[in-house]
Amino acid sequence: MSDTLIQKQINDINQKLDLLIDEVTIQRQNREAMNDLIDDVAVIGKDVFKNMVIQLDKASIELDSEVLRSLVLKFIRNIGSLGMVLESLESLNDLTKDLTPIVKQIGLDGINKFHELEQKGYFDVLNQIVSAIDTILSRYSREDLGKLSENLVSVTDTLMVLADPRVLDKINAITTTLRDIKTEEIEEYSIWRMILDLKKPEVKKSIGFIMAFLSIINKKNITNH
Repeated sequence: MSDTLIQKQINDINQKLDLLIDEVTIQRQNREAMNDLIDDVAVIGKDVFKNMVIQLDKASIELDSEVLRSLVLKFIRNIGSLGMVLESLESLNDLTKDLTPIVKQIGLDGINKFHELEQKGYFDVLNQIVSAIDTILSRYSREDLGKLSENLVSVTDTLMVLADPRVLDKINAITTTLRDIKTEEIEEYSIWRMILDLKKPEVKKSIGFIMAFLSIINKKNITNH
């Protein structure tokens, strides 16, 4: 029983030694491969440097070793700054990744809104407004538009008066009456019939309205002049 235990321990030791030898062999192979790679890179670097020197010589470019050494020293001295720049670029890249979904969503919302406006006919109305402006510009000169601009306050005052509900009701009554009157059905009036109609209260009130209107217009004209 004791011999069996000893043999087992020997086998375990041999197994561990085999693993250790394999690990050492792998490390030696890796080291040899790295040395070969370094040698190859050194050879390639020498060839590249040699070819570069030849090309610079053909181009009549002199390479100042002092300047080159100064550039190398500046590069080494600013490695920290270069690292900060790279970190900033990485942060910017992360920010871009974070903003990309937001920008896409904004774009989709904008497209959907434009589609909604198009379905409601806003763009058709806008096209009609542009067409109306083109018509105005083609019909009136710049001098005419300049006069309109100079009198814009007066035009605005007139529009404000027209916006009064009482004025709108009167204008609506006039336009509705003009629309409903059928000229072919209007009867001929004799002087006698006209005299008789002048006695009617509604006719007298209409004449009073016309006279008051003309009186106010005349007063305003006299005041303005």
